[in-house]
Amino acid sequence: MNVEVVREHQNRYCGYYAILTNDVKDPVLALRIYRDKDVVEKCMGGLKNQLDRKRLRTHGRFSTDGRLPVQFIAVTVMSPLRNKMRELKLDEKFTVCQLLADLETLSEIRFSGRYGKLLTETTKAQRAMMESLGVPAETWLQE
Repeated sequence: MNVEVVREHQNRYCGYYAILTNDVKDPVLALRIYRDKDVVEKCMGGLKNQLDRKRLRTHGRFSTDGRLPVQFIAVTVMSPLRNKMRELKLDEKFTVCQLLADLETLSEIRFSGRYGKLLTETTKAQRAMMESLGVPAETWLQE
């Protein structure tokens, strides 16, 4: 592969956006609004994939009425998480999906009696993510 020809082609033809708007005059702000809208659409689509909500799998109206708000809350939590990642420039290191996939194994197990609670062991990557997001260590480290 001729790397120089490929790079020249990319520099000449790739990376252009045309956003038409009557409201927003600042091009950077317009692109940010467009991308945020795109993120919301992808998050809603993510309910079907990442959050395992391909079908509601409910057998009644009450189950459906309970499940939909939980799914909506999940998407609502993902949006500020993405904004926090952008603010801390963590989105340059990994995506929200990667963050959630890496943190998915973290859990707290509660026992009755003398054991109390146990937290699953964290990996180096998980610790780095939690520290980067400013999550207090006592919430995710074993006591």
